[in-house]
Amino acid sequence: QALTNGVYNCDDLKEFGKKNGWCPYFVARHAITMADVVVYNYQYMLDPKVAGLISQEMNENSVVIFDEGHNIDNICIEALSVDLDINKLNKAQACITKLNNRVNELRSQDVDRIR
Repeated sequence: QALTNGVYNCDDLKEFGKKNGWCPYFVARHAITMADVVVYNYQYMLDPKVAGLISQEMNENSVVIFDEGHNIDNICIEALSVDLDINKLNKAQACITKLNNRVNELRSQDVDRIR
């Protein structure tokens, strides 16, 4: 039996999956591909691992409504933040110095080749 047009929540999709002998997770993923409106937690859209699996399967004209969307600004800020300490900064400086030395070495080799 195919999933008919309608409004479904997680419990509905679980029930449909059990009734038809299908995994509810895959029923939900299939339903997302046909949905006009999807309501789900913003973390599913923002987490690259999850978004790569699920969000790409959505119809490009789907409307996404974020549950708990009032927290999204804090989550985005946190996701783009980096914790730095002196050890990380020292290691980064050492890598930059090493890279700079290698670039200068290659430049001098190129100058020698051109002459």
